[in-house]
Amino acid sequence: MITPPTTSNSSGSNGSNGSSCRRGSTPALTITPEHASSKLSRHTVKVSFVEIYNEELVDLLNPAPPTERPPVTIREDTKGQIYWTGVKEVSVESTEDVLRYLQMGTLNRATGSTDMNAKSSRSHAIFSVTLKQEKWVNDPIDEDGKWVVSHSKFHFVDLAGSERLKRTAAEGDRRKEGININAGLLALGNVISALSEPSKRSAHIPYRDSKLTRLLQDSLGGNATTLMIACVSPAEVNLVETINTIKYAHRARNIKNKVERNEAEEWMTNDNPDFLRGMINKLKSEIRSLKSASTSSSLQPPSPKQQQQQNAQQQSHSHNEELQNEVTVTRERNQLVETELRQMRHKGNKKKNNNNSCAPAGVVSDMDFQHLVEPVIEEYEKSISNLESQLAMVRAALSHSDQVLADQESKITNYESMRQQEQKALTDLKSKLSKSEEREQTNEGY
Repeated sequence: MITPPTTSNSSGSNGSNGSSCRRGSTPALTITPEHASSKLSRHTVKVSFVEIYNEELVDLLNPAPPTERPPVTIREDTKGQIYWTGVKEVSVESTEDVLRYLQMGTLNRATGSTDMNAKSSRSHAIFSVTLKQEKWVNDPIDEDGKWVVSHSKFHFVDLAGSERLKRTAAEGDRRKEGININAGLLALGNVISALSEPSKRSAHIPYRDSKLTRLLQDSLGGNATTLMIACVSPAEVNLVETINTIKYAHRARNIKNKVERNEAEEWMTNDNPDFLRGMINKLKSEIRSLKSASTSSSLQPPSPKQQQQQNAQQQSHSHNEELQNEVTVTRERNQLVETELRQMRHKGNKKKNNNNSCAPAGVVSDMDFQHLVEPVIEEYEKSISNLESQLAMVRAALSHSDQVLADQESKITNYESMRQQEQKALTDLKSKLSKSEEREQTNEGY
């Protein structure tokens, strides 16, 4: 399954058996890729094992003598992701391979005897499982599609137990180791305190105070899913250490991580100069095609279908204007007739009131006038109704033409946006290629 980065920590006081807790939980780990390897998907799994001994990083899976091993350093990429260099990553095919390398590295860890533990861990250890999944995704723009890469990391961290020098009676190297162990745990506690209190989250988080907190930066307040196991001793003599460990874990549970999936296209994670050059040439070709298509569409005369649509739209506009003018004139005439009708009725009523003896003749005259005017009004109303129907049809046709024109403008806008995106991707690839070539030149110089 595709997962975000995941970290499992085991911590506690010296003698609480934290390392055994970590080893006991590891067999439950099963890595099952979402799809079996095929033409459309592929995956690789790698493991690495490092320890922090006296604030120095040691590769536990490198069989070379310490003097011949490359130095292990902590780096941060442009996106703020933490990674380390100089660490040997071994490809594995099964859970048995993972457990074998875990046991191999554990045997190489620094251990020593103290008054509290006959075989005490003298370092913090980080066992990492990296899962890289690649899935082929069809692209509607690119017929060939593209590979989408998902990175998942599982960090299993065994923190050395906190030590009180009075109880361990450590001397010499054991004493120095205990001081460095406690310094790393103190720095981790400060980071946990800063992250667990909302009032301090906006302030500076002291990740750089130790290499332990630097390596766990993504797991503490980052984009990983983190599980912390607090190991305590049931013995009454260890009551103080047990209480401190529980307080430590209580603060850690208040940290809120923002889990994200690490997915990217293949060109974003590939440093091969030949691959990047091929991508640049491909994008250049696509940009030229888009530019030529845009230029030809703007310079070439419109197709017969487009010309027909433009003519129909112009005719619709002109017809619409004519109908609107006719409707306006007809309404004005209708208003004039209605005004005259009201005036004549007003005069008739006036005559009726002034001369009752002429009332029958006045009534007849008024009725005759109504009979004469009504056909004219009906004719005007029919004309207005017909013109309004025609106007509605023309408006519908005009709306359709406007919609077609808007669709064409939207397509042009999408093409322009695609061209700008490809131009940006091309710029990013050129920058990445330049950095890759600079690294090659630097390596050749060495």
